[in-house]
Amino acid sequence: MKKTFLKKLVTASIAAVTALSVFRGVPTFADENSDATAMSIGESNVQVSINKVLNIAEGITTPLARFTFTFTPKSGNSNNGVPYETVTASNGQIADKTVSYSGTDALVSGETSIKKNTGNIFANVTYTHAGEYVYTVAEKQNDGWTAMQKGDVAIDSMTYDNRSYEMHVIVKNRVTSGSGVYISSVYFKQVTTGATAKVKPSEKGATFKYDLFTNIYRKNAGKITDPNDPHPNDPHLGKYDPNAKSLVIKKVVSGATADKTKDFTFKLTFTKASTEDKTSIVGKIGNDSKTFEYGKETIIKLHHDQSLVFDTIPAGTRYKLVETGSQGYTASAAYKENGASKNQAGTVSTNFTQDSILIGEKPNDNTITNSLPDVTPTGLLIDNLPFILMIGLGLAGFVVLSKKRRQA
Repeated sequence: MKKTFLKKLVTASIAAVTALSVFRGVPTFADENSDATAMSIGESNVQVSINKVLNIAEGITTPLARFTFTFTPKSGNSNNGVPYETVTASNGQIADKTVSYSGTDALVSGETSIKKNTGNIFANVTYTHAGEYVYTVAEKQNDGWTAMQKGDVAIDSMTYDNRSYEMHVIVKNRVTSGSGVYISSVYFKQVTTGATAKVKPSEKGATFKYDLFTNIYRKNAGKITDPNDPHPNDPHLGKYDPNAKSLVIKKVVSGATADKTKDFTFKLTFTKASTEDKTSIVGKIGNDSKTFEYGKETIIKLHHDQSLVFDTIPAGTRYKLVETGSQGYTASAAYKENGASKNQAGTVSTNFTQDSILIGEKPNDNTITNSLPDVTPTGLLIDNLPFILMIGLGLAGFVVLSKKRRQA
């Protein structure tokens, strides 16, 4: 009985091992049905494009830039042990793809990036036989863009994406639609230690679009000297100054009897630009430096003809300014918001608030004037007026009472 059981167990084990070896021998192409894989419809070529994501803050003109992606064939073995197919000039070679930006590519309000794509990367690519083709996809570094720089000082910067990806292209033989081959599926994996997950497409449809490379464009505020310059990001035209101030907030006191030594109190709060990676900025009142943490209300005091000056602020920053009301004074502001001149009036003796002002690439300044009306001499002490009225009423009453007594 035991021998029979052991015999059956051995037989079953051999069968299981044989089955596994058979399944391992079946060509498979790494989880083709995953939702991260671009799949063809029928036996037509799947279409895939790569998105370039350019992070940029508001108040900045999109730079002149051209980003280039390369597709380098990679050697290795498929998961069924078969070597990757060899790429030649006539079989599977993919030319570099470029994405270009200019000032006409405007950032949509409320967005923090501009996205453009390569178009179908397999357009004009020929495959002569079936198999798995693998490429390393990367972006050329520090290529296709020029900083706006004078001397050793630049007013802008570009952070390139140095990630790379394995792109797996599965090519199959046509069976039902004639001879030849077609691109059946494509998927991407980021090249990092231990990475196994595929990159999911940001958009599916006739073309699968993948957000693989994200660059960050940053610019210092207030450095474009001509607010009407139609090409503020052309590094060759020279209408910019690295030494221009990013923001100047000035206090002016107006009125013949106004106190020009009086300190006026402000609460100032900065909101960081969408591309900012620091936590604070620094301004100066005279020779005294003051640090402003993003999102934190900071109190400052300014008297007549005194200014808070910021040499450098990232373009795309916003600020809120609240002046505490002063008895008898009326505050108003004349300011530039990214080169546009604006005005705001206040109310006598009350707080004066300016909310969410943009600090852009063009001139930014703010002059807050506190006005005090002149005192008009009347020859009458207004402070004693109530007592004078009381005396007058008393005299009038005495006269009326005396007249009635005489008549009686």
